[in-house]
Amino acid sequence: MTGISALNPWEIDEYLKDRLRAAITAVYGRELTADAVPVAPPPDPAFGDLSSPVCLRMAKELRQAPMVIAAKVAEELRAGDMVLVRDITVTPPGYINFVFDFSRYAADLLKVIIAGKDAFGQNTAGRGRKFVIEHTNINPNKAAHIGHVRNACLGDTLARLAAAGGYEVEIQNYIDDTGTAVADVVVGLHYLGRQPNPEQRFDYFCWDLYTEVNNLYERDASLKAKQGEVLHLIEQGDNAVAVLAKETAKKIVDCHLETMWRLGVFYKVLTWESDIIHFGFWRYAFEKLKEQGGITYETSGPNQGCWVVKLGDTEEFSQLENPDKVLLRSNGTATYTAKDIAYQMWKFGVLGKDFLYAPYCRQPNGETIWTSTLEGAQSTDFGRADVVVNVIDIRQKYLQDVLRLSLHKLGYEQEAANSIHFGYEVVALSAAAARELGVEIDDDREVYAMAGRKGIGVKADDLVAMIIGKTTEEVAKRHPEMSPAEQADLGRQIAVGAVRYYMVRYNINSVIVFDFAEALSLQGNTGPYLQYAHARAANIRRKADAADLSGVSLSDLSFPAALADGEKSLLKKMAEFPVAVQKATKALAPSLLADYAYSLATAFMGFYESVPVLIEDAAVRRFRLLLVEAFIQVMQNTLNILGIPAPDRM
Repeated sequence: MTGISALNPWEIDEYLKDRLRAAITAVYGRELTADAVPVAPPPDPAFGDLSSPVCLRMAKELRQAPMVIAAKVAEELRAGDMVLVRDITVTPPGYINFVFDFSRYAADLLKVIIAGKDAFGQNTAGRGRKFVIEHTNINPNKAAHIGHVRNACLGDTLARLAAAGGYEVEIQNYIDDTGTAVADVVVGLHYLGRQPNPEQRFDYFCWDLYTEVNNLYERDASLKAKQGEVLHLIEQGDNAVAVLAKETAKKIVDCHLETMWRLGVFYKVLTWESDIIHFGFWRYAFEKLKEQGGITYETSGPNQGCWVVKLGDTEEFSQLENPDKVLLRSNGTATYTAKDIAYQMWKFGVLGKDFLYAPYCRQPNGETIWTSTLEGAQSTDFGRADVVVNVIDIRQKYLQDVLRLSLHKLGYEQEAANSIHFGYEVVALSAAAARELGVEIDDDREVYAMAGRKGIGVKADDLVAMIIGKTTEEVAKRHPEMSPAEQADLGRQIAVGAVRYYMVRYNINSVIVFDFAEALSLQGNTGPYLQYAHARAANIRRKADAADLSGVSLSDLSFPAALADGEKSLLKKMAEFPVAVQKATKALAPSLLADYAYSLATAFMGFYESVPVLIEDAAVRRFRLLLVEAFIQVMQNTLNILGIPAPDRM
């Protein structure tokens, strides 16, 4: 059996499936699909590195004992050359097992990792396609809260995954500056005469004002009526109230951006609902949809006098009493759904109308945010997506389904198919976290949800500041030799890692119950644990002699024929990275990459605790140092997609 390095190590699963299928065809004349030939780690690690129970599945059909089938198939496999495989064995009750040629496996894998550097794990599946993702989307009426942090962390990680998958990525932040949330704050500023406290952050002031106004609505119907007046004036534009609303929204958006920048979340373009209105997106879309026959004017029934999109023949809506969705009310006003359809059409470049654009500001990462504006320049750089992902919590599923199905009914089938609602569950607080953050708690409750109108919630900046304080205090204890600035910077990196990982590691269908102790632990499935593994590897590199480091190269390095279990496990786990990225990107599942990151850190910690690196044997020391260098690179690449800093010390 010869070793032919014509295979990337992460492709070995599919390669073995193909070889098994070919061998089964040769021996038994059976044509099996790839799905019918499972390959996975064996039930007993002593069997080998990968194993297949396919012969057990074939026994009934072939009327032969599984061990007999396995022996014949294994003999056929051994007759040909196998790549990266040193031995093939058969074990009861009928498994075919593959033992890797780890000397060649290690050489091939480490060469690709070291040569690939930051690009290792990336792929070209999305090349030539544009991926537009809309996330964060906080009403510009008060400070961001902890739930918005999950939205932004999920959206930013999805964007990073798409970029690793070869897509051109555009991150949009939609600003609803004409809705009731902004109107309520303007009521407080304009009609109640409330004035900001110069010593208080503006978004914090508006947090309290929003709650006050909504409480007053319950006791004063005339004040509630002012909300409608403000909404009308905002939409009308070119008046003092509309100017106040825009200025208020902009000040709060600036606060939101500062909050998200602290977490490493950045954007490409801000789109404002007021610009959608002023540029007449809906009016333009309405005429276009009438021409195409995609909407119907109702002359009778519950929707009399309205323009609707017919959804009654769609399974998701067929059981509803009034399944058709109103786009234009009988009084001539457009619904939110109508505006959303027009906006989604713009994202795909099929509206036939566009914004004007101008630079908004330069972000801490050096990139410019652009903004839609009434007095800017034309551009073809924005929208025109092949895939659109809207990151909005699961409570908006109905409206997002309406949006997608409406596009389909209106004839935009491709766009409907590529309109994706990334829905997720909300964030709550554990009783301990709520207590630390000053939320009034009840001893009988273990979980605390948030309610913005009642002022119940945790501001995102308070959460981040609290975690940075905790991590910086711990860094100061561990590293008294650092300057206060260095301690603060490392504390910030650990805090960002803790928050971002906590927000993405759970399945999106799970409600997150945030807890400080769990998020900050250096043990278990946390961001700091991943960073700790990276820091331990970096510490090994620091301790290595200059001669060791200069000798760590692939050109003259010998690879041991026999490797320790910890070395093998780490090699195999690093080889999974490209596949993990592809799977997470295809499934739009950040939690899958988080799972991989945790398993990679665990594999390294197992290696660290069982395999000494800085030993006397020069050849083995250099090989293991190269293994550590490769792990540092793969872990950095993994953390980068997750948006988590990779500190060299912890």
